[in-house]
Amino acid sequence: MVTQLSFKAPCVELKMFNNLWFQLSDVNCNLKCKHCYLGCQPTTKIKSFLGMEKIKNSLADIEGNKLDYIYLTGGEPLLHPDINSIIRLCLKKANVTILSNGILINDKKARFLRQIEQEHNNEHELVFKISLDHYNEQKNDDIRGKGSFKKAVAAIQHLINYGFNPIINCVNLWNEDVEELKEGFLSILNKCGLEPAEFNVNIIPALKVGEYAKNNEGYKDEEFVTEKTLADQSTCRFDCAYSRVVTAKGVYSCPALVNDPRGKVGNTLKDSATKTFLETSACFTCNLHNKPMFNNEWALK
Repeated sequence: MVTQLSFKAPCVELKMFNNLWFQLSDVNCNLKCKHCYLGCQPTTKIKSFLGMEKIKNSLADIEGNKLDYIYLTGGEPLLHPDINSIIRLCLKKANVTILSNGILINDKKARFLRQIEQEHNNEHELVFKISLDHYNEQKNDDIRGKGSFKKAVAAIQHLINYGFNPIINCVNLWNEDVEELKEGFLSILNKCGLEPAEFNVNIIPALKVGEYAKNNEGYKDEEFVTEKTLADQSTCRFDCAYSRVVTAKGVYSCPALVNDPRGKVGNTLKDSATKTFLETSACFTCNLHNKPMFNNEWALK
């Protein structure tokens, strides 16, 4: 029987570094989701945020690189005390995608965020991915907490009101028909006054680590990537072929691996490795998904 200890994991080369991630917090969030792969929760008393100096140094390290998108994630990125300055700084370099649960996006915040985007003469785009795990309010709130559905939909409405084109980010926790899920979410966007396209709904499978593993089950021993599971599929569809993640603990190959030492590829972007070994079970989920899990699919070349 093949085990993780008896084989050499396939590797992915950094094909093109055009997607840069900043994990603005590794623990701070205003929701406690039952499937959070990081284990974030609102009850933590630790204030752990990525420093502005590290963000500035990281952008300086890759001066000259043609970035398509910078992603701001967490935890909940909008909790960062310097979030407005960070957005402004990043918009000078590239398009920016913010991954948020939407709780902090009210009318005033959406208007202000639009003003920040317009400060740069719309040279770069500000994109929002808002987390909803089902178009059914009760099913969503069972996972993300009571009231989270209404607040997320309200955030989507505010963003649309100020000219944004938000994306619903869904984790398919019940392994439901993807097309049915899409139809449900597209209906929500329609009711909010948006004429949505296919890209306005992003559906991914659950990563069976963190809170998901506690509340459900983790990966089985045989769930890992081998040359056989890769088959004829190109490794170019893996996020790690196009991106790196800057965290307070160093640089990682993928947002899913920021709590796993096997995902660390360096201390700074300047000294980070260009190879990523697909040795974690989270990589197995990416393998099965067969397309980007985290990066904007249209930003991959």
